[in-house]
Amino acid sequence: MRQKENRYVDDLSRDNRYSDELQRRGVSKQFYDSNRMLLCPECGNSFNLFYSRAKYCTDCPSLARGCELARCTYCHTEFPLKNYMSKTSSRNVSSYIGSVVKRYNNTFGEGPGR
Repeated sequence: MRQKENRYVDDLSRDNRYSDELQRRGVSKQFYDSNRMLLCPECGNSFNLFYSRAKYCTDCPSLARGCELARCTYCHTEFPLKNYMSKTSSRNVSSYIGSVVKRYNNTFGEGPGR
């Protein structure tokens, strides 16, 4: 039975997986979209986009300007997000992650050049 449920979930598009239950629990669509798993075209490993941005891009000034590149957490290859999502989604996710990191930096006095 569990296999059947997993197969059903895998058949759903990413937007359809964002359910009313996630909304009720306070998960915003922007947060959900920014936590997608990406596959590195260079090394083939999968990694979390939000973790990658928060860990490896925090010192980059381009992050605050809405950089639309992803950075692999294994080999540090940078590649465009538009390979994995639409241009609008890429822009929205980049802006959202940038705002979260900027808010964190402002709160704790960290950031590029500090």
